[in-house]
Amino acid sequence: MKKKLNVSVPPIPKLSFRRFSESNKARETIGQAPGTLIYTGKKREEKVEIEVFTYNAEVLNEMRSAKVEECLNLYDEKKVNWINVIGLHNVDLIHKVGERFQLHPLLLEDVLHVDQRPKAEDFGDYIFFTIKMFHQNVKEDELNYEHISFVLGKNTVFCFQEKSGDLFDLIRERLRNAYGRIRHRKADYIFYRFIDTVVDQYYLVIDQLAERIEKLEDEVMDNPTTKTLNQLQAVRKELIFLRRSIHPLRESINTIIKSESKLLQEDTERFFSDVYDHTIQIVESLETYRDLLSGIMDLYMNTASNRMNEIMKVLTIMSTIFIPLTFIAGIYGMNFQYMPELEYKWAYPVAVGVMVLVAIFMLIFFKRKKWL
Repeated sequence: MKKKLNVSVPPIPKLSFRRFSESNKARETIGQAPGTLIYTGKKREEKVEIEVFTYNAEVLNEMRSAKVEECLNLYDEKKVNWINVIGLHNVDLIHKVGERFQLHPLLLEDVLHVDQRPKAEDFGDYIFFTIKMFHQNVKEDELNYEHISFVLGKNTVFCFQEKSGDLFDLIRERLRNAYGRIRHRKADYIFYRFIDTVVDQYYLVIDQLAERIEKLEDEVMDNPTTKTLNQLQAVRKELIFLRRSIHPLRESINTIIKSESKLLQEDTERFFSDVYDHTIQIVESLETYRDLLSGIMDLYMNTASNRMNEIMKVLTIMSTIFIPLTFIAGIYGMNFQYMPELEYKWAYPVAVGVMVLVAIFMLIFFKRKKWL
């Protein structure tokens, strides 16, 4: 039995991740003076919290609160400090943190600009690094992301996140339990660990995306539908967004490696070289899956075209069979007064028999030609 093919053009699916055009607040930055602090993300109601870890090899203190001064009082210049700002929608709070630690206004501007491409910049006393943190929502089949920025200073690492929930729970546990080398190293090492954790998450996201592509490929081969094309379009746009977000990361990591900043130790730069290699692998994987997805989309279009051709072939054969039958019926359907055949006793059975023989002959002919 022939499967029904719906050839209607499907609507472009809505994607789950935020598009650049959806950030209306980005227009507010047009014409503003450099360093003007404007949050360009979605409006949020939850309170901004600050999480502070102050530690060395022997001691660790931590606090999380919405009261800025209370948390920042835990800061100790003689120890390594991790200051994690959770929420960017409170611009006044970000400004207070910047003033307290003398962070450059251009740095803070990039922190609040959530559509900022990945970049690394050396401000002398600080190294600024911004990146996109992705995770795949398996239940809803969505690709979610978050803008996150890191600032490395002397014995201090700042982390600015859009919302609560991150990938750094393992780092927190290592700090609390003094496991590994993290409590014995300076701030540049935990700075590296944050970036490495985000980059490692890309592998998981890409693997999950690869599984979706494989399922779509099997579906295209077995029974492609309009829903399949919608899913292909959605995955294609996710791949484009991933590539646009990750591709500049190579340049950013390379900037840190080539930096001669005193904030980075030589052995930590070797760790960043490893992150650079991972980034290259991820970008190459994205290129491979993009080409694979393009091939699957071409396969879908070819399959749809072949099925349409099969349908048109069947309809054409049926029409061709009925052409001579219609011709015979048309002749004897004319209202002439003198048609000798109409007076014959066996005229009707003969006419029907001729039509049946013609139809059988044409079916045999089409079968031998392998058109059926």
